[in-house]
Amino acid sequence: MGLPSVSVKRPVTILMVFLSMVLIGYISLTKLPIELMPNISFGEITVWIDIRGGMPPVDVETLVTKPVEEAVGTVGALKSMTSVSEEGRSIVALSFEPGTDMDFASLETREKFAKVKNKLPKEIEKPIIAKFNQSDVPVMILAVTGLGYTPEMIRRVVDERIKERIERVSGVANVEVVGGRERKILVEFDKVRLASYGIPMERIIGVLGASNFDLLVGEVEKQKDKYLIRTLGQFRDVNEIGDIGIFTTAQGSIVRLKDVATVRDSYLEPTGFARVNVNSAVSIYIQKESLANTIKVTKAVEEEIKKIKPLLDKNIRVVTTLNQAEAIIKEINRVMDSLKIGGFLAIAILFLFLLNWRPTVIIAVSIPIAILITFGIMYFQEITLNVMTLTGLTLGVGMLVDNSIVVIENIYAKIEKGLDVMKASIVGSEEMLLAIVASTVTTVVVFLPIIFVTKEIRLLYSGLCLTITYSLLSSLVVAITLVPTMASKIIRPKVKKRSYSFSGFKLMYKKSLVFSIRYRYILVILATLIFILSVLILTKIPVEFIEQSEPGTFTIFIELPTGARLEASDSAVSQVESILKDVKEVVTISSRIEPWESKIYVKLLPSNQRDKSTKEVIDSLRPLVAKIPNTFIYFEEAQEALIREIVVDLYGYDYDILRDLANSVASRLEAIKGLTDVKIRAREGRPEWRVVVDRKKAAIFGLTIDDIASSIHGQMRGLRATVYHTEAKEVEVITRLNESDRKTIDNLHKLILTGPDGTQISLDQIATFELNLGPSKIYRRNKSRMIQVSANIGRLSYGKAIEFSQSGLKDLKFPKDYYWRFGGAYTQMTENQKELTFALVISLLLIYLVLASLFESYSQPFIILVTVPLAVIGVVLSLRLTHLSVSMGVLMGGIMLLGIVVNNAIILIDHVNSLIKSGLGKTRAVIIAGQDRLRPILMTTLTTVFGMLPMVLDRSEEAGLWAPFATTVTSGLISSTILTLFFVPSVFSIFEDVKRLLVRKTQQREVVYERKAAGSIV
Repeated sequence: MGLPSVSVKRPVTILMVFLSMVLIGYISLTKLPIELMPNISFGEITVWIDIRGGMPPVDVETLVTKPVEEAVGTVGALKSMTSVSEEGRSIVALSFEPGTDMDFASLETREKFAKVKNKLPKEIEKPIIAKFNQSDVPVMILAVTGLGYTPEMIRRVVDERIKERIERVSGVANVEVVGGRERKILVEFDKVRLASYGIPMERIIGVLGASNFDLLVGEVEKQKDKYLIRTLGQFRDVNEIGDIGIFTTAQGSIVRLKDVATVRDSYLEPTGFARVNVNSAVSIYIQKESLANTIKVTKAVEEEIKKIKPLLDKNIRVVTTLNQAEAIIKEINRVMDSLKIGGFLAIAILFLFLLNWRPTVIIAVSIPIAILITFGIMYFQEITLNVMTLTGLTLGVGMLVDNSIVVIENIYAKIEKGLDVMKASIVGSEEMLLAIVASTVTTVVVFLPIIFVTKEIRLLYSGLCLTITYSLLSSLVVAITLVPTMASKIIRPKVKKRSYSFSGFKLMYKKSLVFSIRYRYILVILATLIFILSVLILTKIPVEFIEQSEPGTFTIFIELPTGARLEASDSAVSQVESILKDVKEVVTISSRIEPWESKIYVKLLPSNQRDKSTKEVIDSLRPLVAKIPNTFIYFEEAQEALIREIVVDLYGYDYDILRDLANSVASRLEAIKGLTDVKIRAREGRPEWRVVVDRKKAAIFGLTIDDIASSIHGQMRGLRATVYHTEAKEVEVITRLNESDRKTIDNLHKLILTGPDGTQISLDQIATFELNLGPSKIYRRNKSRMIQVSANIGRLSYGKAIEFSQSGLKDLKFPKDYYWRFGGAYTQMTENQKELTFALVISLLLIYLVLASLFESYSQPFIILVTVPLAVIGVVLSLRLTHLSVSMGVLMGGIMLLGIVVNNAIILIDHVNSLIKSGLGKTRAVIIAGQDRLRPILMTTLTTVFGMLPMVLDRSEEAGLWAPFATTVTSGLISSTILTLFFVPSVFSIFEDVKRLLVRKTQQREVVYERKAAGSIV
């Protein structure tokens, strides 16, 4: 007793089972996490170290970056390591293999770093070790403004009441505040007074630290109670700091801090400004952990802001100027709409063919049930709801009815032959069991090779493959259980009337089929020539990494000469802002102004409210911003660094040589037509005074290099002496010389150094000074120095841009131990395309193995597989017409297409075999099978095509994520179906011709052998 028979005889049980699965699926849908794409990001950890008072980049590299690299470079599952050493800061970024347990990796990184921490300069601030990449675009930007508030007052509110609460939100990795000035307690010494008392600054810093703490010193008893004893020494007021006694003279008088320094509650010099829509603001830039869910993080931040707002003054406003989750939700909703429309179109096609609501309802129910069952499986498999998984469902929505169509058509055929409805439901379903299992298995087996490809591809496409697989397997279960059950209850025993129009169409097809079989060799030769031509055209189609979606945001980078003042950057940004104000597509302008390098985050109107695409808006801005003098301005769309840029990595040790090589590479890239925004990712050197200490002279006064460097650092840059505790937060106490004593080169020459015995000398007594250029930033990758040169590929394909660049750089001469290679997406693109091509070949082999097993034949699978080159013809034609490139999406669509296009041929050949077994001649069997299966073949094809049609016709900016899949599958399926109806019967007939020829030759050889044998006997 087969499954269809059991189902028909136990309808209530079947109904309850499916109702349970539908309920579980619906609940699962409401709980599935949402994201834009599967998280294929390499897990990333950044070790961020700031040095108090600054430090030259070369020293940062030597004293901080290299030791940290050596320590953390041995962390397990590490894929690559990059670092940036810049003035007063070291950033080491660790990138891990996909799938790495980042909590464990973070713990191991901290343990490795702890072993080297004590060997680093004592001026380092508290290191930040977080699971994020500091170069990532913020997931959110908040702007804080206040009527009647100065930027400093707003900054104070942000620092004390907002920043720390956002930092505590789960998934937030880094919160950076720009705008206003940071509150500090500034202790600024008068050099002359300090020298007159002979007190070194280092001693005063020690006194400040020792005078500012509460300490539990013991306990006492009183009667039966015990009391703790605590000494209270923390500063309660800023004035108390100035009253500290720092020195006692020989006469016994006390020298207090205020006698040699001014103490004030003030702000550090501004390091940057922030504006929103040209209005001054304090901006909060929020970055998430590398593997955190964007929607979850932004939603949690929004909830936290709602809790914070009632605690703020009514004149303080906190607004969101950028939220990446908005684009994600928009794209997810768009795919969901395509899914709904595709399902409706598939059902409409069914009704047009059947012209009967009963079978239409039975078949149509397959769609929502299979989808909801899939949602349930996704929930338990912890698969997220993203563009890829929804694309898989949308691409498969039309295929979900294929099995049910085949079953219901055969049930009606049995009814027409006189069987009662219940018997017809059982027999009709069981007869088609092999065919629909074969077609389903061949469709899903093509995804099996994905387990052999790289982790990146597997993580990117596994969701799509699994959702299609789960939904098709669910539809198979529906077709062999629920469909026969519903058919036995809903279908009336009245014979279904075939429409005259389709009978006429079938007659036309029969005549065409007879004609094609008669001239089968000509047809096969013609189709083969068209296939060869298609392959030749395919080799000329551009190659891309991945088609780009445009979320309607981009970033403008404004670079000025190294050493430019903050005011110069502010002026340049203001000019760009004035240009943006007149662009009607622009909604929000979020500016971040810093010395040398500034950024403007631009948000555009929704795509349906503007005429220009993001790229067109950028292209219109390029000539306008190019007129701003002494600036280098370039643009970067979201995800552009991954798929719209080529990057050339130059490796070597000497940064001057690397810089010269980078200039040569940049000039050659600029000469390539189509490349834009060519830039060297290493700034020009910054002028610096180098202090060359005479070690012998220094030793006379008992001074070491470390003593001298620390003293210069503390006097010129300032040191964190202690902290002042307020109700809201801790405020750093910074000690340094008065501004008039630390701003000029003469001030540097005359800095006072104090030896261990109290002897005071000026710096120029033991050192000379050299003016030189030092690198502003030193980049390293995997412990080797490097410089990157990048270019936007504009309207070129990625493959063409690489080809032109290779040609332009091939004769460039490099010194020994210096070399270049393509970075960025190049390595990943070439590796992924090779992997997908390999998967394509393995999928084809697997299909053959499945077909050979099901048909118990070595030759018939080849007849079925001829549908594959027929599909290639349609794919190539569609790529040319739509101007799509051969991207990962197209290759993945090709893999999916392999499993779909063979289904029609399976249904056809399976029926041919049945007719031949019943006694029909082979040619007649082919013609009758073609007629009998014409209707289900057209129905399954059109429901699949119309199910994907919304994605094919989608011309939105987001469509780049799913259009390649849909276009590849639909075009290949259409061409394959049209040609399959004639080509497969012709190939079948040719195979039979070959068989007859081989049999005839074998018989002839046997006759000859027998005659020879008879002659030898005689």
